[in-house]
Amino acid sequence: MIILETHPKKVTYAIGIDLGGTFIKSAIVDSGGKLIKQFKTESGSDISPKKVIEQIEKSIQKLKKGFGKELLGIGIGAPGIVTDGIVKYPPNFRNWKVVKLKDHFEKKFKMETVADNDANCAGLAELKFGHGKKYRNFIFLTLGTGIGGAIVLDGKLYRGEQNGAGEFGMMTINFDGPECLGGNRGAVEAYLGRNYFLENEKTQIGKIGRNMDIDDIQKLAAKNNKTAKELFKKYGFYLGIGITNYFNLMDTRTAILGGGISNAYKFFISECIKVIKERSLKTINKDFRVLRSGINNDAGVLGAAALIFD
Repeated sequence: MIILETHPKKVTYAIGIDLGGTFIKSAIVDSGGKLIKQFKTESGSDISPKKVIEQIEKSIQKLKKGFGKELLGIGIGAPGIVTDGIVKYPPNFRNWKVVKLKDHFEKKFKMETVADNDANCAGLAELKFGHGKKYRNFIFLTLGTGIGGAIVLDGKLYRGEQNGAGEFGMMTINFDGPECLGGNRGAVEAYLGRNYFLENEKTQIGKIGRNMDIDDIQKLAAKNNKTAKELFKKYGFYLGIGITNYFNLMDTRTAILGGGISNAYKFFISECIKVIKERSLKTINKDFRVLRSGINNDAGVLGAAALIFD
């Protein structure tokens, strides 16, 4: 009898930084996707790039303190265009033009540092630790203030020629529709982005309350409020239009939803599915899925750490 000796896979560790406009989420993550130690602080994006860097440094120092195991490196997910560790013009970051995050943190902490777009990081987290374990081709959509995302093909993140792939919010669904901050008229984001949706539907929303946010509408929908449920039905309609375009264009059949608005998944998904069935190619409309991310809240830090494991 032949006995094959097996060795458990070595567990390694990295720091993941999720750089947001309001907060920095950070964690030590192991190579299996487990969060070992976490820290959260304000980003200081409304002050200056220098302040943001100081806050990231603070986060790393807090995580490293008392952690006695080797860290492979630091992964950073940031908004805006990220190329070769350089973060360019992130939205809502005051006075931030071009900042070399990779060079700064490698010099400061003497360990490998990798930076990428935050939506790419979320998609990478889904690939490594979420639904990507089963589906090797999918689009990952972040539903929030804006509509971003990532594209995964054959188990690999597709970044595009200029590292800008996955800007799903910029696809036009109405050539003569409202303009979004990205400059495109009638884009998906102009219908599905949080602030745009609240503004577009303010008359209906006004019937159920004042100063309502998506979370407030979701709470009312959970109480079977008819207007709140109709609002999410409309959201699902526009989302279905967008996903139909993505599916038809890319011949992929899996969409995974993350971002804050995905918390209302059960209120908009039926209409979304209905629209895709009605409008997508016949080769697609009987075999597709629109899933909610199971790692949504932690996708940013998990994906940032995965940049190092990857």
